[in-house]
Amino acid sequence: MSPGIAVRSSDMQRPPFWGGNMVRSMTGFGIGTLTEGGWRAEATIRTLNHRYLSIHVRSLRDRPQLQVRLEEAVKQAFCRGEIDVWIAIDRQGDPMEPCHFDRKLVGDHLTELRHIASELSLPSPPTLGDLIQVGAFQAASTLDEDLWPVVEPALQMAIEAACAARAKEGTLLAQELEGILEELTLLLIKVKERLPEVIEELRIRLQERVAALNVEVEPNRLEMEVVLLAERFDVREEVTRLGAHLSRAKALIETGGAIGKRLNFLSQELLREVNTLGAKSRDLDINSLVIDMKMAIERFKEQVQNVE
Repeated sequence: MSPGIAVRSSDMQRPPFWGGNMVRSMTGFGIGTLTEGGWRAEATIRTLNHRYLSIHVRSLRDRPQLQVRLEEAVKQAFCRGEIDVWIAIDRQGDPMEPCHFDRKLVGDHLTELRHIASELSLPSPPTLGDLIQVGAFQAASTLDEDLWPVVEPALQMAIEAACAARAKEGTLLAQELEGILEELTLLLIKVKERLPEVIEELRIRLQERVAALNVEVEPNRLEMEVVLLAERFDVREEVTRLGAHLSRAKALIETGGAIGKRLNFLSQELLREVNTLGAKSRDLDINSLVIDMKMAIERFKEQVQNVE
């Protein structure tokens, strides 16, 4: 889309990065400009991380109707994040172009001044200078609906640029998150491989204690004691849930879209299961793996804060 061509939102097709199976960052920046009908509009959009969707139009405070339309257009493009919007509108063309004043406004001011002069018995009627001082001469402002055909295309250009930046950074985020999930998967595999060894070591330690006491114990009774000890330190349920959470997180990243909140929830669940795993396990090797998993999950949580 080139500046100088007026395009309405109904004529524009949303680019593919506005949806689909893409992870999107919440940080982005975009600028759009358009000159049309003697006006030049420049739209600037900056997006930052935010728990919800928060839109701030940082200009056009004297044009509330235009602000509302801007906010509605931005809502259609973003699901989450802090969205700051600036709009600059400048008149183009002949700087000496004559101004058209609101004659009714001037007449109302003149009538009011005459009433005041009569009530106060002033010696002279209101003058042109008096009308200027009270602000009677104000150039008739351009209506919001007349500016919207210029502002909207510039805004859409800025939105597209910001969304493209969010999509580009989102691709890098997805790669980082997938790498962390793969790291966690490998650590979990090591935990699974260690579990049978832990049970066998429990059996050996129990046999050594019995031998040290120099007492005779039936093999079945010894095996029962091993089973009871193993149940106290059994972490298979936590390991299973960790595997399920990791699979779910991988599937979400592959699906894409607005997945930030769900990934954040899964990161909390991952950390909860790992904490339980560490608390129940009395094995030094597993506890060492738990520490590595916690560090990886913290990195995962940090990156997820940037995901839409």
